[in-house]
Amino acid sequence: MNWISLALRNLLRNSRRSITTIAAVALGYSATNIFAGFAGYMFASIEEAHIYEQVNGHVQIWKKGARDYGGSDPAAYLIKADEFETIQAISAEDDRIELAAGMLEVKGNLDYDGKPGFFFGQAMVPSQKDDIFSRSTALKSASGPGAVGEKIRDETPYAISIAPGMAENLGLEPGTDVILMAPSISGQMNAVDAQVFEIVDVASEALNNRYVFMPLELAQGLYDTKGVSCVRILLSEDDDTDAVVETLRTRLSSEEWEVIPWYEVSRLYLRTKRMFDIIFGLVFVIIATIVVMSVLNTIGMAVVERTREIGTLRAIGLKRPGVVRLFGIESAFLGVIGALTGLLITVGFSLFIHWLQPTWEPPVTAREIVWEIRILPKYLFITLMLLVFFTSLAAIAPARRAAKQSIVDSLGHV
Repeated sequence: MNWISLALRNLLRNSRRSITTIAAVALGYSATNIFAGFAGYMFASIEEAHIYEQVNGHVQIWKKGARDYGGSDPAAYLIKADEFETIQAISAEDDRIELAAGMLEVKGNLDYDGKPGFFFGQAMVPSQKDDIFSRSTALKSASGPGAVGEKIRDETPYAISIAPGMAENLGLEPGTDVILMAPSISGQMNAVDAQVFEIVDVASEALNNRYVFMPLELAQGLYDTKGVSCVRILLSEDDDTDAVVETLRTRLSSEEWEVIPWYEVSRLYLRTKRMFDIIFGLVFVIIATIVVMSVLNTIGMAVVERTREIGTLRAIGLKRPGVVRLFGIESAFLGVIGALTGLLITVGFSLFIHWLQPTWEPPVTAREIVWEIRILPKYLFITLMLLVFFTSLAAIAPARRAAKQSIVDSLGHV
């Protein structure tokens, strides 16, 4: 007996009920994967924004205890010039590492025309910062790149870039001369001249009113030091992060150094991922329950309507396991056809969103960005297998109930 042919004929014979069930499976499948695609976009955006747009790199190296230090001494945990050179030499020996860039955290007052404004920011070699930032594809602004003015270069060590909120609060424009003031590492107040070159949009709303970026040379002159706060490592491949972290931890003493992967630096990523994992799990359970109940209803009605047919099959020699197998195959086909239909809906919706390019303003950003639905092959395959499994499983109970009836009672059913 050709089980597949018989199952398909039964589905076509009850086409209206089969289409309804296939629609339920397709909508459930597409809803699950559209949500998973949006969650995947969120995870990738947070990851890329943290690594590239915020210029944090894949791995960071700090002095032990530096990240938890809340004191006022800027020299307490600085990486000295010779230590920085050692880390760069170690990094140069690893082909997986593209760049080891020094970063100096800096904070103080920016004075313009007698109006002071507190700032905090970061200092790096401009070309190294650009090497990291250029790989950013996440959190794309709906209005294009949010930068006004001239780009900071290695040849302009007196140039700074500021966030739009600070520019608005102090009335600053590109070309404006300002004074930066901060205590040096020896505790004496220091001041340097600088010029606003660029007003740059920032991804984080919290940084919009205070953030300043400056060349490392300028910040070291302000602090009167040759040290850096940390070293930021850029890798050729994202997947090498954990392996490079382990390598660096074996080369650097754990009693003196902290080697931290990007996802431990970005606590927002871990919290957001845990939240979306829980939400995704709940959504899938709800949708799977709806699909299973729909299949149970379909198969249950089919069993009632086909009781005499089941009796006839039993009379000509079909065993009870055969009845269960027949209905299981029919249910599996409902799941496969529904999931494949849902796959087409998911891909079509993703392409439509890509064409439409809708925008939104996430809670952590200060601008509208383009959002998307990503196609995640892993989730597409897993949800397809699970839905086929659940739809096949849903047929077992009503099919076993029908198979247990006596042949005489089945043939006499009205």
